[in-house]
Amino acid sequence: MRPWSDGVPADRINTIAAMGNGDVPRLWSVSWPMLVRGGLTLVFGVTALLLLVLTVLLPGIVAALLLTVFAAFVLIDGAFGVGLLVFGRGARRDRVQLMARTAVAVGLTLAVFSGPIVAGQPAERLATLVSAWAVLNGVLDVAAGSGLSAGPRQRWQMVLGATSLALGASLMAWPPGMIAMTCLIVAFSVAYGVVTIFEASRSVRLD
Repeated sequence: MRPWSDGVPADRINTIAAMGNGDVPRLWSVSWPMLVRGGLTLVFGVTALLLLVLTVLLPGIVAALLLTVFAAFVLIDGAFGVGLLVFGRGARRDRVQLMARTAVAVGLTLAVFSGPIVAGQPAERLATLVSAWAVLNGVLDVAAGSGLSAGPRQRWQMVLGATSLALGASLMAWPPGMIAMTCLIVAFSVAYGVVTIFEASRSVRLD
């Protein structure tokens, strides 16, 4: 007879074992912030998709609008992180990861609002800020997924982190046009949001 664990991913086995040890509340406390972050990223991607229609006709205006949407995205993400740090009760390793993500969000928010959004070249500012967010977010995801932050290994998070790193590096090395950049933002944000929501939901679902 085959062991019950055959064919079950290691991260799923760890989750089931944690549930058996009575750690469901902690699993949920870790997963619901991921659900919120995935939802925010998905909303950002869908909004960018709606703006994509206007990119052909009004690339400059769309760049400013998309920069504004990105500013709102990182501002909400940063405020959410600050709220969790002040009012949340998580394990020390979870709080360290949250502090890092919050610092990234707050830093990018300050960078966005450091000058007038509609002044200068908003498309270049958007590419710079999104690439910085993608690289930093990718580093944190790879660290979290690989267990470097003392959490369980999550292969899906490592894949998302590597994809985020690749996106950020490509935007830095070869800045695309407004249409191509918007398409990349839409594709990555929607995929990132959907996968994060799905995996965060799956991690606390009892079999």
